[in-house]
Amino acid sequence: MPVTQDPQQQEQTMLEPTDVDTSVNDVSGQDTLGTDTDTYSTTTTGTSDANSIKVTISDEKAPLVVLFGPPACGKTMTLVRMSRFLKSEGYTISPVRTFRPSDDPTYKSMCDGFDQLMNTDYAVESTQQISFMLVEVIKDGRRVCQLLEAPGEHYFDPNTPHADFPAYVNTIISSPNRKIWMIMVEPNWKNSSDRKNYVARITKIKTRMRTRDSAIFVLNKVDKTPFIGDYGHVRTSSALNEVKNLYPGIFTAFKNVNPITKLWKEYNCDFVPFQTGTYTDTSSGKPSFQDGPREYCVKLWKCIMKKIRG
Repeated sequence: MPVTQDPQQQEQTMLEPTDVDTSVNDVSGQDTLGTDTDTYSTTTTGTSDANSIKVTISDEKAPLVVLFGPPACGKTMTLVRMSRFLKSEGYTISPVRTFRPSDDPTYKSMCDGFDQLMNTDYAVESTQQISFMLVEVIKDGRRVCQLLEAPGEHYFDPNTPHADFPAYVNTIISSPNRKIWMIMVEPNWKNSSDRKNYVARITKIKTRMRTRDSAIFVLNKVDKTPFIGDYGHVRTSSALNEVKNLYPGIFTAFKNVNPITKLWKEYNCDFVPFQTGTYTDTSSGKPSFQDGPREYCVKLWKCIMKKIRG
C-alpha cells in the first residue's frame, strides 16, 4: 500500500488483526496493540563448545523461523509469550529432540524442562551460550514451522561484532528449509557504534538469504516507547521512523528493486511492534512475568503465517 496520508492525521481506530498490513513501507495505519514491559531472556547450562555440537534438521520442508538478535533483546521471552498464545489457539509446541545428539545431556535437560519454562511465572535468565534449541509448531497433525532459539552472542555480540557465526548457525543458514528471519530490534539500545555494527550484521545475513527466504523486523519492548496511544494502539508509522533513525540503513539491504512493485512496496520485509508482557519486581529479586496484550501475538503470528504461505 502506498503512503498517501499524513500519519499525524490518521485516527487511532482499533483494527481487527486480519486487517493489518505489516509491510515496512506501509505506515498509514494504527495497530491493535498494548503497553508496559521489560524483557529478559533464557535457557540452561551447556557443555564446552557450541562449535563441537552437530545439529540435524530432519524435516527439510517445514519452514524455519529464526529468532535473530543480540543478547538480552527478548528472544526467549518472545518464544515464551508466543508459545502460550499458540497453545491457546490449539497448536502443539514442543522441542525437536533430534536436533542435537541423543547423548547430549544438556539438550535432553532443556527438552525435559521446556514445558515448565514456557509456563514460568518469572522472567527467565539470560540464555547460556550453549543452550540453543529447535522447537516445532504443530496443528492438526501437521508441522507448521520450526522455531530456532539461541543465545544472542551467537548472532551478534557487541563486544566482538565481526566474529564468525558458530557452526550450527552456518548449518541452519545452509539448510534447504525456507527461512523466516525474525530480526529483533529495541528502542534506546546501546550506542550508535553498536547499532551501526548490528546493521552491518543484518546486511551480512541478507547476503546469505535465498530468494524464498524472508524477514520480519520485530520492535520488541514497544511499550517503552512514546508511540503507544490509548491502550491497544501503537503509532506504527512513528515507531518505524524511530527504528530508521536509531539504526540508519537497517532496511537498505531489503529495498525493493522491482520496477513495478516498488511503487507501492518500498522494502521486501515486514515490521511488527511487539511486547512480551509486564515485569514486576519481587522480594526475591527475580521479576515476575505477566503476559502482554494478546493483540501483539495475533499480529506477529499473522505475519509469520503470511511468510509461511509465501
